[in-house]
Amino acid sequence: MSGAAAPPSAYVPGLEGVVATRTAVCKVADGELVYRGYHIDELAGNAEYEEVAYLLLHGALPRREQLREFKAELVKHRQISPLVRDLIRNMSESGTPMDVLRTVISATSLEDPAEGDNSEGADLRKAIRLTAKMPTVLAAYIRRRKGLQPIPPEAGLGHAANFAHMALGDQAHARAADVLNTCFILQAEHGLNASTFTARVVASTDADMHASVSAALGALKGPLHGGATDGTMRMIDEVGAPERAADWVAHAIQNKVKISGFGHRVYKTHDPRADHLRRFAELLAKDWTGPKYFEIQEAVADAVARQRETAKESVRSKLGVVNVDYYAATTYTYLGIAADLGTSLFAVGRIAGWCAHIMEQHANNRIIRPESEYTGPAGKRWVPLVER
Repeated sequence: MSGAAAPPSAYVPGLEGVVATRTAVCKVADGELVYRGYHIDELAGNAEYEEVAYLLLHGALPRREQLREFKAELVKHRQISPLVRDLIRNMSESGTPMDVLRTVISATSLEDPAEGDNSEGADLRKAIRLTAKMPTVLAAYIRRRKGLQPIPPEAGLGHAANFAHMALGDQAHARAADVLNTCFILQAEHGLNASTFTARVVASTDADMHASVSAALGALKGPLHGGATDGTMRMIDEVGAPERAADWVAHAIQNKVKISGFGHRVYKTHDPRADHLRRFAELLAKDWTGPKYFEIQEAVADAVARQRETAKESVRSKLGVVNVDYYAATTYTYLGIAADLGTSLFAVGRIAGWCAHIMEQHANNRIIRPESEYTGPAGKRWVPLVER
């Protein structure tokens, strides 16, 4: 008699569609992004990043006095120590932006007065310190790799304006602060993406905030999660002109070349973040005297949309909608920020969301330990070394 049939496999590649946690921080669905009850369209263009960071960390928008106190805490913790400055100086010539950011943020745990304390109060204070220091660290790196001295933070400037000042100095675009403020808001949170899931897995081991954020930064470095901004700019440069877009897209599809800035695991019909960034790209392009980047990417987007309408299903499923990175690439370029810094800028906005998830995990923790399905051999017997 044959043995009983094996039970059906529960394996889901990439955990797609698997619910791994419950969260009150963020909701992500096709065409929808909600931070603690507020649709992204309510926040982007209306709020300051500091208000959104407060919302994510505290669960509610701040009142006037609460916002004033929160901003004062951020200002107090913007400065970086000699240890951190030395790390940035020594790493800037050879380190990539994400490697520098991950290493430096990890090193700040050495100075944190509450290292190892995962209580709610300690977590919140760490979150504020990390949110405050992240822009200073990245701006110092941007200056150093250009051979320039860091510009210290200004107490009188808001979060985004201060970053623009520290990173770009007198060369900052007149719209840089407003644009970056909205960019940071758009990137502040996005559910259980790869880096946030990584942060929660690490936090679930009862590791502290710095360990969890450092792990999240490691996950964000991967080009399948972060990194599409520089790929988008390389693609636009390769296309070269709007009139070449249709042929380039057709050739890319035929040769199975990835089209940067398109597609998303959740957003199948619309990425709500892309609308805001497209407006910025269109606005900033008006004063741009270089290549016609916006016109090229509009032509590429149109060509992809036409291909999606007519292609067979096996091709259509791979031609996703425009995602957040597509217009972020040109927006940052127009502001004078190199394309390879796009993922690091993403992290400057996302730090508040990561910290909110880490706090939520610590507050109601159970170690995250999924099962695996073994596919290797069975029944092997030990053979002494001399007989092998």
